[in-house]
Amino acid sequence: MKRTLIAMLTYMTLTTSAAWAQDAMHYFKRGLESSMANTRIEFFTKAVELNPNLVEAYQKRALHYYYQRKFEKAMQDYTKVIELVPEEVEAYRMRGSAYLKNGGLEGAIDNFSRAIELDPQQASAYGQRAEAYRLNGMVQEAIRDSTKAIHLGGDARTTANAYATRAKSYRELGNSDLADADFDKSFELDPRYVLYRYLASSTSLEEVRRMGLLGIITLIAVGIFQVTLRPPKKTGQG
Repeated sequence: MKRTLIAMLTYMTLTTSAAWAQDAMHYFKRGLESSMANTRIEFFTKAVELNPNLVEAYQKRALHYYYQRKFEKAMQDYTKVIELVPEEVEAYRMRGSAYLKNGGLEGAIDNFSRAIELDPQQASAYGQRAEAYRLNGMVQEAIRDSTKAIHLGGDARTTANAYATRAKSYRELGNSDLADADFDKSFELDPRYVLYRYLASSTSLEEVRRMGLLGIITLIAVGIFQVTLRPPKKTGQG
């Protein structure tokens, strides 16, 4: 009788767990299908409540928190992802990016460093660590890392970011020629970086002429519409 009771309880527990797992995936899929960010977050939250080990739901929710500039919540979710999958490179990189956006430079550097340890070909992690170094007053380290990111390559945005960081680092060292050359390369890859030149120094008429029509349009957009740089895009965000 006792063995029968134990078997029944075990069966019920396993059955209930399986049902909860199915329900969790149901809410996760509904989150993916939703067109509203806050609704997605609600569905992903319900999914992890039913299945606290559903890594994908934490990842998706973290990314939405990140884009909503809720960096503390994003960091918490990426921490959970890392607990479940200790060698998840992208979780370290994105947690580092959240630290960086939230002003936690040391935390950002630590997370980018861990991402690089796990994947030495991570151009974006080098580029973002370079910016964290620069903001932390470590200009030589910033130049080293941004140069590494440029050499590793990657998408145009990642390389543009690296050139922009190195340009700002050179300018801080007083080397305007190298700074201008890197800015030009950054601008060629991503015209949004006219914003850096606009804010970093007075923009002369000659510089505006060199920027061309697209540069002028961007300057107008910055001045009128308060264009801001978007956070780094994570591929496959769903």
